[in-house]
Amino acid sequence: MSEEHRRETRHMVTVAGRYRPRQGGSRDVWIKDISEYGCRFFDKFSVLDTHTSILVRVGNVGPIPADVKWREGHVVGAQFERPLHPSVLEHIIREMDQGET
Repeated sequence: MSEEHRRETRHMVTVAGRYRPRQGGSRDVWIKDISEYGCRFFDKFSVLDTHTSILVRVGNVGPIPADVKWREGHVVGAQFERPLHPSVLEHIIREMDQGET
């Protein structure tokens, strides 16, 4: 989705995260950008299909219920079921971003 069609600002981050499908084991990932409505993460061995329900942990925040909206190779876009509270989003950006890895 191009940036001009987004309803929110994406914040570029590098945050250790994890996701777990509602049925299945968890996988460690790097969250690459985040907004109050969703995130994009890198999963080298992703087999997630669009419309899959997952639980996402961003650093120590979560689990956050989300749905996979798209996948391009090793990059997955997920939309949170409920928007993050602005103070939670700010905490993730200021306190958890590890810079480039």
